[in-house]
Amino acid sequence: MSESMATHDADHSAPAAGESAGGLLRRLRESAGVHIGALAAALKVPVAKLQALEADDQDAFPDVVFMRALASSVCRTLKVDAAPVLALLPQGRPAQLPPDKGINASFKDPIRRGGKGVSLEQPRSRLVGIAALVLLAAALAMAFLPLGTSDKSGEAEPAAQPPQQVAPTQDAREPGDAAAGQPGPAATQEVPAAQAPAVPGPARAAASADDAPAAQAPEPEGVLVIRARAESWVQVRNGAGRVVLQKAMAAGENYSAEGPSPWSVVVGKADATDVIVRGQPMDLKAIARENVARFEVK
Repeated sequence: MSESMATHDADHSAPAAGESAGGLLRRLRESAGVHIGALAAALKVPVAKLQALEADDQDAFPDVVFMRALASSVCRTLKVDAAPVLALLPQGRPAQLPPDKGINASFKDPIRRGGKGVSLEQPRSRLVGIAALVLLAAALAMAFLPLGTSDKSGEAEPAAQPPQQVAPTQDAREPGDAAAGQPGPAATQEVPAAQAPAVPGPARAAASADDAPAAQAPEPEGVLVIRARAESWVQVRNGAGRVVLQKAMAAGENYSAEGPSPWSVVVGKADATDVIVRGQPMDLKAIARENVARFEVK
């Protein structure tokens, strides 16, 4: 029985005729039923890197070693043999020294190619001259700086005195007003009463506008509500780390989390998903990276 299962896995991971490494990785991932967003979240890499790997876009990677390492990590996560995939990828080669240079080549050879003993004395003399000019300019600035600061401080002091004289008069008036029979609280009570008649008009219009969508289509209520405006992928874990939701949501599909918080949420397509926490919409674009948003609801 185990030999037949091993033969089935080997045939499943074997590349088809003319199939590239990226195509084989895509077929293995889809056959395992793993969404590319979930795989990127598990490997902690951008979704664009996995898409480039499955598209055989070698220019998206800094070198072949990184691309092969990412392919091995994908196979390890999918629990398949990485040898067929690595066989289709280009082999990384170590850097070689030029034929005319050895390990013991002198570091002074590139500088003295002319054979005339060219040195770095001329550039150093220029640097010394520039440094001397900078020091001279700094000395002149320090010489004139005390005069400028004293003049500015002398001019700033008269301007700073009027606010100091005005502040006591304001402080003196405030206790007098508070001790004059408490007219302040009476005034504060009259202001809301005077403004109250002007508020109901816009408030009722806003309330009617908010009630209209609720009357048209009742939506799920809860501490955490997730709505998909287009096809998206969502993963929700409870406080114990158990996965309570992991699925690809269709357009128009809603989900309301059940049970006590906290929850750890991963949204595969932040631009196509709305998240409402305790009745308040959450801005996923502000926390999303590579269109994947990760957050916690406590």
